[in-house]
Amino acid sequence: MAAHNYADVHKMLPPGEIGTGIMWGGDPVNTNTERLSTWVMLLPFYEQQALYQQISGPLTVGTTVLPPWGRDPSTNTPGDPANTRFYPPWTTQIDVLLCPSDGKIRQKGVNDQGRTNYRTSVGDSIYRGWARDGNSQTCRGLFGLRQGVPFAAITDGTSNTVMFSERLFGGNANLIKEGMATNVISMNPNAAVAPAECLQTRNPARPNEYLTGTYGTAGWSGRRWASGIPQYTRFNTVLPPNSPSCNDSTWDERNAVITATSNHPGGVNVAMADASVRFISETINAGDPTLPEVQSGPSPYGVWGALGSKDGGESVQAP
Repeated sequence: MAAHNYADVHKMLPPGEIGTGIMWGGDPVNTNTERLSTWVMLLPFYEQQALYQQISGPLTVGTTVLPPWGRDPSTNTPGDPANTRFYPPWTTQIDVLLCPSDGKIRQKGVNDQGRTNYRTSVGDSIYRGWARDGNSQTCRGLFGLRQGVPFAAITDGTSNTVMFSERLFGGNANLIKEGMATNVISMNPNAAVAPAECLQTRNPARPNEYLTGTYGTAGWSGRRWASGIPQYTRFNTVLPPNSPSCNDSTWDERNAVITATSNHPGGVNVAMADASVRFISETINAGDPTLPEVQSGPSPYGVWGALGSKDGGESVQAP
């Protein structure tokens, strides 16, 4: 409902990533380098008006006046006063962003950023429109970079388009549901990006874990609620829920397949664009993972991919 109320006021959904300054080569101390998440934009609409007002105006800490909309939340320790990007609001833990079934996410240190289990959807986009080269016109899902999506643009129907889902906190980077495999070559944007190799990162001897040694792992998931970087707060409808997630390097702002995961037996919850909540099975049809992403038309990733695209023209309905 927060997203709907936002759209009533602004005539569109908030972007997945937006902010002050410029993203590449920008000033991470005096701007946020366009890296604020949807959750920051929605603060007044889920009973966090006081925090929103603190963030949207100048903030004095000691003798330093920090800029409106804060500093770049992509640093590791913005809650540490010794850090040059110190910005206290990013350490705030908002309980409504935590899933009760994830016990690890509540073990937060005093200097850690606030955390989240909940994710905004980029649909079946893997690279185009949600990373540094794109915007919400090229993103197939609802939450791309810089520009919001009006409800009129959801031509597949609001009841058939995923808006939000969930993902477990990255407490153990080696676990499939929490971590992400890194240095997965097929995720490189210079290639025709296809998610098939991501499925191969699962350890056949221990299927709940990644195949470490062949691939690196990273536990970025959910560690920064204020960051719009996809590895922290977004997901795509490419591989089925509870599948592996993959990144093309060890850098957290790169091309990726990021799956929805949960501790709920057999699948995940999603919120659709009509504000209904559905349970999506981890066995949902996800099409052909050997195919690259598309820029228009039906999703190559089956029913799951179709539920992520806002205007793919697929005739599928949410389970």
